[in-house]
Amino acid sequence: MKGPLSRMADFHQPLGAPPDMEPPPEQHRVRKRRRRTMACMQCRSRKLRCDREYPVCGRCQKSKTPSKCTYEDGFLWQQPNTVASPVFSDRGPTTTVQMPQADRATAHPTPDSGISSLPSRYHPSLPVEEKRDKFLETVLGAPKAAVNQEPYVTTELLQRHHPPDTHPETHPYPDEDDDSPPSPSQQLDVSPRIMMRGKETKTRFNGSGIFANLIAQFPDLRAFAEEIRQASPHLSALRPDLMRVRKGIWKKKPLNTPFPTPTTSTMIPMLPTRAVVDELVLLYCTYIESAHRILHVPSFLRELEQFWAQRDSPDMVSPIFVVQLLLVLACAWNFADFNTLQVKNEGNLQCYTAVEWVLHAEKWMENAHIKRPELTSLRLNTLLIIALNIHGMKRSQAWLATGTLVKQAMMAGYHRDPTRYARISVFNMEMRRRIWTTIVELDLQVSLERGMPPSIQEADYDTAPALNINDSEIQEDSTELPTAQPLDVVTDCSFQAVLVQSLPLRLKACALMHSPRISCRYDDILHLDFELNRHLSKIPVWPTPGMDDFQTAHRVILIRALLENKVGHTLLSIHTPFAIESPKDSLFAPSARARLEVASMILSTQRRLREMSPQLSLCNIGDWTMQAYCTICQLLHQGQSDNGSSTSLTRTLPGLPESLISLVEVALSCLESRLLVVVKGAKEYFFMSTIVALVKVGLWPSQAQLYKQEVVERVILFSQTLFTRHANCTHLGDWGMGNFKTNQVPSLNAGPGMPPPFVPDVNMAPTPNYGMMPPGDLDPFLDAFDWGDLTGITFQ
Repeated sequence: MKGPLSRMADFHQPLGAPPDMEPPPEQHRVRKRRRRTMACMQCRSRKLRCDREYPVCGRCQKSKTPSKCTYEDGFLWQQPNTVASPVFSDRGPTTTVQMPQADRATAHPTPDSGISSLPSRYHPSLPVEEKRDKFLETVLGAPKAAVNQEPYVTTELLQRHHPPDTHPETHPYPDEDDDSPPSPSQQLDVSPRIMMRGKETKTRFNGSGIFANLIAQFPDLRAFAEEIRQASPHLSALRPDLMRVRKGIWKKKPLNTPFPTPTTSTMIPMLPTRAVVDELVLLYCTYIESAHRILHVPSFLRELEQFWAQRDSPDMVSPIFVVQLLLVLACAWNFADFNTLQVKNEGNLQCYTAVEWVLHAEKWMENAHIKRPELTSLRLNTLLIIALNIHGMKRSQAWLATGTLVKQAMMAGYHRDPTRYARISVFNMEMRRRIWTTIVELDLQVSLERGMPPSIQEADYDTAPALNINDSEIQEDSTELPTAQPLDVVTDCSFQAVLVQSLPLRLKACALMHSPRISCRYDDILHLDFELNRHLSKIPVWPTPGMDDFQTAHRVILIRALLENKVGHTLLSIHTPFAIESPKDSLFAPSARARLEVASMILSTQRRLREMSPQLSLCNIGDWTMQAYCTICQLLHQGQSDNGSSTSLTRTLPGLPESLISLVEVALSCLESRLLVVVKGAKEYFFMSTIVALVKVGLWPSQAQLYKQEVVERVILFSQTLFTRHANCTHLGDWGMGNFKTNQVPSLNAGPGMPPPFVPDVNMAPTPNYGMMPPGDLDPFLDAFDWGDLTGITFQ
């Protein structure tokens, strides 16, 4: 019996040929490449016929979610050379623009990336408006600011897989309503938002951090700020002074004042008297060293005693120790009262004394030419990064600095456990473990703030955690390691010993959320949430000593708050992208609830510490505070447009919006206190003030004018307070206080950090409108902060 192949061979035999004649050898046929299905991602995943209309196909246009209609990058460039633009058809008859072949292959950013498209070479006879609107906006999407991007993903968040149809001839295309409910076990395919400024080869990138996601949720913020500008002519009069505040009042001196390379002889006279040094060292050990294990405190204090004995003989003093001392003092400067330090000091202290300490230490380190990284140089670089962050200097370079520091430590072998090397003493083994963990934590923190992947993962090192011991239990001549205390016993290393337990998990979460594409299941996100919350619940409840020992009491309170904030920061990072999508897909409702809980915890802790001590409040502020602040504002802002949707958590309990706004207002006051003592920071404060006012206007529209005026008062009062603090300083230049020394500024009824009540009052008369600004006048309010710089804010 012949098979189908043999019967086919008989069919192709020539007429009259004998049946047993061998067929000619079949030539090798080139298999044609299978043509890829031309459809939008929505229709392709659901196996539906697509008419391929751009930007929204007909099937998606009829569905309830036309915003999910997206195409692959390659599809757009397979369109004809002339592309009609249906997006801007309301501007007149649709026209087409011929796109040169060279230009069609140059720019292909994703529609939601926020990347500005490259300029194309158009036909010179076409008007500029038509050229911009008709082609680039059709293919790449309408140009949008970073605060008003496309939906979060370029493809379906969930790749829904349907079972194969057993009767394709009867149902070639499934019905649109046949989708099964989304499941946490389905694969996620997420393209995170990014922010990039600049053009051509000169660009500045901010990754998919929490801030980049949140800014995109306030598309009406710029228009709101424009309304405030038009109603506030005082901002126009104060524009030069606001620009000086935005750029930093230390711009000319001392930041850009040249000075020679420091030496031991020039750095020693910069130090204050011993009473000032002792107070700052005490503050450093309480608020900095308790969280960042950098020094062995008993050894450092012994070296300090030797320094005082040799201070008059600079040749006998180690320049490395002097630089280290300058950085320690600079880290603690903002926690001290300036007037108290001035009384204790023999000479006059300048408002920028600590900034000069940092600049001189940095320049000495740049010229020291240390060839091989070792413990002392790693300590100096770690102290320098912390000091720069505390004073708000070189924030955009922090991620580069921590990445370099990680690699320097790896070059010295600090990423491998020191027990592998017999020539390392017990004391140095422990010091190596401490500084390695501190460096990795710093890099992770800056990566979360910048929206970038961390420089290292758990598999890249095997260094064991440092012991939970006091510094007094180990000395340089120790021959055996002391016994580690249980985690529920407070020691000098309690913060690091507890935090390192969750370090591998937080590194993994940071790398996942800041990758170019987030490919995982939502179950994986929920598992990360479970593990992080498990670490959060395992934070020991240490007993707080009496306030007679304020140093120990503050240290215990602070390290627990920072432990909660560090873990909470990672929880915000994994939940924010999905919580934003929760109104569209109920699958992500757990992320919305978790995000609200974590943000409320962070801001509640900040309010509690503010009530206890200014130092605790100042030391606890970090990027997590900014993220929690924006999270609450975004949640309230989103709830205003949900129209009573069940996913709006702010509508669940009466009085919840008022309580959340109260937390936000306190956090803004804490942020104001911190930004008044750093080199730069006015942009962030102006931005935060505008966001909270926008949210309050949406909650209580009857008081809209009051909240808009409140923004103006905050901006002016912040700038006026900052200038007043430096009224007698020479670095303000010939301008001095500018217009703030005249009567051009109206009297304000709100004190620093004390905003007006946010609860609406129906009997309160609206604030009168001050009129419009002259046409063409420069916008001082919008120039007061740069939207792109709002990512990557680095704090301690």
